Amino acid sequence: MNKTFVTSLITISALSLSIMQLSAIPVQGEPKSLTLRAETNAVNMDMVIKDNFIKAKYASAENRFLQGNVKAAHDDFADLISKASHDDYVFLAYGIKMAEFGFFDLTEELISKLDNNLYTKNYVKDIRNFYYPSGMISLKDTLYLTDAYAGIVYNNLAIETSSELLNSVQAEESDYKNYLIALGYYKSNNLPQALKHINNAIMENDVNLNYKILKAKILADSDKPKQALKILAKIKKTEVYTVDFQNKIKSAEEYVLYKVSKDNALKDYHLSYYYHLQGKSLLATKVLQSAIIQAKSYTPQIFGLLGKIYYENDEPFKAQEFAQRAYKDNSKNYHAVMTLADTYYDDRKFEEALKYYKEAKKLTKESAPSVGIAKSYLALEQKKKSEKLYKKLLKNPSTDEDLLIGALKIFPQRAYDYLPSIASVDITNNDIWLGLANMAIKDKNYSMAETYLNNSYYIDENNFKYYYYLSQVLRAKGEIEKSEISLIKCSTLNSNYEAGINFNAPEKVHPRQSVYEK
Repeated sequence: MNKTFVTSLITISALSLSIMQLSAIPVQGEPKSLTLRAETNAVNMDMVIKDNFIKAKYASAENRFLQGNVKAAHDDFADLISKASHDDYVFLAYGIKMAEFGFFDLTEELISKLDNNLYTKNYVKDIRNFYYPSGMISLKDTLYLTDAYAGIVYNNLAIETSSELLNSVQAEESDYKNYLIALGYYKSNNLPQALKHINNAIMENDVNLNYKILKAKILADSDKPKQALKILAKIKKTEVYTVDFQNKIKSAEEYVLYKVSKDNALKDYHLSYYYHLQGKSLLATKVLQSAIIQAKSYTPQIFGLLGKIYYENDEPFKAQEFAQRAYKDNSKNYHAVMTLADTYYDDRKFEEALKYYKEAKKLTKESAPSVGIAKSYLALEQKKKSEKLYKKLLKNPSTDEDLLIGALKIFPQRAYDYLPSIASVDITNNDIWLGLANMAIKDKNYSMAETYLNNSYYIDENNFKYYYYLSQVLRAKGEIEKSEISLIKCSTLNSNYEAGINFNAPEKVHPRQSVYEK
């Protein structure tokens, strides 16, 4: 994942709509007026206009939702969806956001528009297993319950809302109602009632992971650590396919561990990890630095996590410094060993990287060290060893993104299989969409290439490769002047673009913060 996903929250990915279908939505208290961010002679002006105006319209609808004007928000979101051009990527983005808000009818409408292809299937499974109630509810009940959700989460009305829900017969059959009552009681610190109602919700729907995560948090806050950890263990055994939802599970795990830990330094460690997974890495490092002063006994763990955080935020010198300090105190600290391996690999010190990847492999059942060993062998021109290890790792169907990316280098002929597979577990990986666009261009499938490039633009409109491949598409379509403008934009963003333009799988994969919260 690129750096922007770690450093800030960014507005939700825009829907691809026809320009003729766009109109501003006048709303009282609407967000600040729109300013186009790109130059007026941009070769991709249609995309610029779509992106800007739809983000503004989405912001208006979301603003209404956050203020509790749920019916108007639902109507606005439904209007956007009804006008949407076909684009699986943004349909998934909006699908997750609508499910989070409780607009399951809108999520289903978006899902119904998806192609039944490889990279949509995993996301649909995760959306339904994570958020959905056991049965769909009427529009009237949907609006009633989403209004309750907005009141509890965004408008500091947890006590009033949970009481109102409890005394109402509306949506009585929905397990989602019990979840919201539990959430309201949890937010108002009435933990016994919260536990009672989340148990009711889970009894009616034992698939929903969001319900189980709330139960684990309630138990952890109730000073019932053994029960909380037992629920957490069950959650972790559930098959989750995509990195976005895997991150949600990991985030919940760190929160629960923070609450059940007794030692203050250990609590700070898990709280910091939780903040990092929430995209608040600066806050995470501040908490860790404070923890160092408090407890020397946890110094290796703290230094190891600091190294990992700095590495995943593209600060390799700090990452290596803290990883080395952690390794010196405890050579079996997994975060430290993996960070050293990764930083040495990035510095092209492949012998050192291989050494640390082998050490890391002894410390975990995860596949990451083995993938590191395989790519180090390849970098050291020991292709047979690398190929043998990749074949072993790929024997079972895998949703391991790093493994699939590494396999691309040893089996480039399998790109048509692996690139969609990577997209199926992480649609935010911009290099994958650019790789798919490149393949489509080689196949002279320019319409498909444009679709992939649109996805790339939504993720990062300033990626030089996007403009290079766009120039190729435009040239193939006979739009020579526009093609030249696009190539100039490419060279402006990266004067040495030719050195990096041939698609290569990324060397490393950064931690994810959901693209749906841009």
